[in-house]
Amino acid sequence: MTTPASRRWLRPALFVLAGLVAAAAGLWFQQRTTAASAAVEAAPELVLTTLDGERRRLAEYRGQLVLVNFWATWCAPCLKEIPLLVKLQAEYAGRGLQLLGPALDDPVAVRNALPRLGIRYPVFADDREVAAAMTALGDTLGALPYSVLIDAGGRIVARKHGEFEEAELRALLEPHLP
Repeated sequence: MTTPASRRWLRPALFVLAGLVAAAAGLWFQQRTTAASAAVEAAPELVLTTLDGERRRLAEYRGQLVLVNFWATWCAPCLKEIPLLVKLQAEYAGRGLQLLGPALDDPVAVRNALPRLGIRYPVFADDREVAAAMTALGDTLGALPYSVLIDAGGRIVARKHGEFEEAELRALLEPHLP
């Protein structure tokens, strides 16, 4: 038999549970709608340093569809996603896709991982520059992987936290390729 005194914990517990459910639903909704809801806006001017010390400007890739994929060698979802990115870069390069891979990581670790990962697109690894680029491209969570799709006109058309599934990424890229 329950008494009013023994049920005192029930109402606060239900409020906490409702709050947790709402927070989880909000996070799920944000992750599912980030790519679709990215307002079309001009990509910021960024300069990143390649592993060979070459400074590259994001504007150099204007005229191409650019997928900027932030990653790290210690990020399991990033490493799981990279074979798909390598595959689609090879498949869609002739149609104007250019992947860029800024790594939020130690340049030596990144350089050592490249042959194993098969990455043949430009990779950048300067912690300060990469972190600033993530912020400039709209990263609000600081989570990896983080991807930003920039159309041939230099406008951000999609953002995504987390790894892509193949069908999802193809559906995102196809409408923007000639």
